[in-house]
Parts: sequence; structure tokens; C-alpha cells
Amino acid sequence: MSELTTKRLAAWIAIAIPPIAFYVLLACSLTKLPFADDYDSVLNYLLKWKSESGLQHIAQIITSQHNEYRLIFENTIFGIQFAIMGHTNLEFLSILGDLFVIPLFGVLYLIWRDFGNSWDFALFAFIPTSWLLFQLQYASTLNCAMNPLQSVPVICFMLLTCWLAVKPSRAIFAACLLSLVLCISSSGNGLFMIPIGCLIFLQRKQHSRLVVWLAVSGVMSIVYFAGYSVRASSSDAHHNVINSVRHISLGYGAAFLGSIATKANPAPAIALSVILVVLFLFATHDRLFVRNPALYYSSLFFFVTGLAVSGIRSDRGLVTALGSRYRINSTVLVILLYFYLADKFRDVRLKRPVGIVCVSLAGIILLGFTCESDKGGEALLLLRRQKVRDAISRWQRHESQPPVVPRGPDDFTVENDKKGMYEPNVPILVEAIRGGIYQLPEPLD
Repeated sequence: MSELTTKRLAAWIAIAIPPIAFYVLLACSLTKLPFADDYDSVLNYLLKWKSESGLQHIAQIITSQHNEYRLIFENTIFGIQFAIMGHTNLEFLSILGDLFVIPLFGVLYLIWRDFGNSWDFALFAFIPTSWLLFQLQYASTLNCAMNPLQSVPVICFMLLTCWLAVKPSRAIFAACLLSLVLCISSSGNGLFMIPIGCLIFLQRKQHSRLVVWLAVSGVMSIVYFAGYSVRASSSDAHHNVINSVRHISLGYGAAFLGSIATKANPAPAIALSVILVVLFLFATHDRLFVRNPALYYSSLFFFVTGLAVSGIRSDRGLVTALGSRYRINSTVLVILLYFYLADKFRDVRLKRPVGIVCVSLAGIILLGFTCESDKGGEALLLLRRQKVRDAISRWQRHESQPPVVPRGPDDFTVENDKKGMYEPNVPILVEAIRGGIYQLPEPLD
């Protein structure tokens, strides 16, 4: 076996290790029990589904609203599963959502390959992407029925839309439009792809495509906002979607975008966000939108999302921007701007001893980051599963919730405990069980 072949094999092994560990840890902390948003977005949704038929199902898929969101994509999945099985399987939905990280990883590779670097450089420089993406900092997004089918697909389809938008084929442009529809259907921030797509086609002077893009976007906007309730929000009762612009916070948005850099202190997250903004501005000056438009406009999507989230959530306090469920946005943004730097400095050659030291140091840091993230994320998922199980067990025994006591200094679930997030939504759970929509596992997880 040649030295080059050995290095390539080592690279593939290095890429494979994080996703294997990622999915093993997720499998070990999976649950069949409903949690938080699962009650309304899945069980209550299917209670209404069971009482309707025909075109009413289509209307329900489109118009059902969960807080600020119309979750058309996952509503479709919930309805199809129920139509096939006659009930819901929350464990299957969790696994399906978790698996969406794999196509997300694949689209990131497609964007990276658009730089046109040599195959070997593209392979070796892509290794950090696996270690950055397949880690459990965003554990709260995973291992439940609702969240991963919203937060992961919207990013996956956004990246795919940006990648397809710059390809010349008409068939690929049709696929781009379909990807846009799926992106908007996955989550509300998918609507930000509409103006971003306009920028892409204006920059490339593709006016005929721009007209078609606007037509499809207009139809999707009408579909998304038909009967939309601006007050259906998880924010304060006096703070609706329309006036969110008055609550935009640069600090909150910065903490949101840089959250991968910290555990609970917003300062490192804001510092990283400043670096990311500077990098993006430098990339703009460097005309990255010409060299790799998919990368450039995908990055822009996250900056817009950060500002939008701050308008809706900033009144909850800066520390909430660091929530585990949001961190996938910070993770993918860091990966995208890493691509830019890796390509920018691809021709830099270090002397062998210096190069070995730099690569080894980077590898150690990346290994430590991923291991610590997996450790913390696994602990969070296991603790969440245990608390959900305990809460449902208490409900079965007709016991009240005990006083909230932290299980240790790293128990970041205390606030959720105080809010009753782990407690079952009894009316919905009872109706779902009576209606044959859901059955509690015996014994509980």
C-alpha cells in the first residue's frame, strides 16, 4: 500500500469516527416518550388529523401553526406515518430527524467541492467538518419527534437551495425551486431564502430565473401566511411576530451565532461572533459571492437568522441565546467560514516540523472540543430522558411534582424543571392514548 493510499485511508477513518460516535450516543439516549413540543406539534396535531379526512388533511398540513411556525414539512411526515400505521411512533420520528444531519453533511461537502481544489486537499481539509458537525452541543435539537424535523431540514434545504441556484441546468433550477419549497416548509426562517435567492440571481444577472423565483416565492408566501396568527408566539403575550423588529438585539444575535464557543458565558460567544462577522465582511471584499456563491449566501442566511431570532427571543435574556437547540446554526456557520479560510490559505506551505506541530495541535483541540461536546450532550440527553420518564411515572401514580433540586453543578435542566417542561401535557396525552394515536411503552424507557 502506497503512502498516499495510507493517508487517504486514514483521512476516511478520521471522517467516519465522529458520526459513528454521534449516532451511538444518540441511540443510547433515545426515548419513545413525548417531550415538550411533541405534545402539541405531534400528538395534538394527530388528534385533529384523526377527526378529519380528504382535503381537510391538506388544509391542516398547511395551516397548522406551532408558535410562530408553520411546519408544513414535518406535518406531512406526521400525517403520512399515521396514514400508514394508524398511530404515531415517536421513536421513529426522532431517528428520522437525527438522520437528517447526514444529508446536511453531504451538502456541506458539495459546497466545499465547488472551490475546485485537488481531490486530496479537498479530502484532508474536509476532516474538521466531520468533527465540528457530528458532536452533541446541539443535543436539545435531537432525540425528540418535533425539533430535529424542523431545525435540521431547514438548514439542509437552505444549503441545497444555495448550491443548486448557481448551477446552469434548467432541470437543476427546477430542483432548486423544489428545495426552496421544502426549506420554507421546514421552518419560518426558510422564508429568508426568498430575498437571498433574489440577490443570487441579481448578482448573476439571471433575470428570467429571478422572475420564476419570485413567482414560486409568492405562491409559497401566500400558502405560508394564509390564516397566519401573528400572536401565536412562544414569546411574551404582548410581543407578537409583527413587532419583533423593535426587539432586535445585536448582542443576542451575536451570542446566538457564536454559541459554539462557550458553555454558559455569553462573552466568548459574542467574541467569536465578532470574528465571524469580520471574516464575512472580508469574504465580501474578497468577492466570495463570485468564487463560491453557495458558501457566501448560505453564510448570509445565518446572519439574517441571528437577527430575526433576537427580535423574537431577546426579551428572555442574553443567556437563552446559548440554548443547545440553537447551536446547530452556530456550528454550520463556523464550518462554512472555515471552508473560506481553508481555501484562502490552501497554498501556504509550512516547514515540515512546524507543519506537524500545527496540524497536531489543531487535531488535539478539535478532538478535545468534540469529546467534551459529546460528553455534555450525552449527559443532557440522558438526564432529559430520565426526567421525562420520572414525570410520566409520577403522573401514572397520581403523584405531584417534587421540589426542584439540581442534580449537580452541571445540571442545566433546572430552569426547564421549574417551567414544568418535563411534565406531561395530561389532557393531550390522555386523549392521544384513548384515541389510539399513541401508546405509552411498557415498561417506560
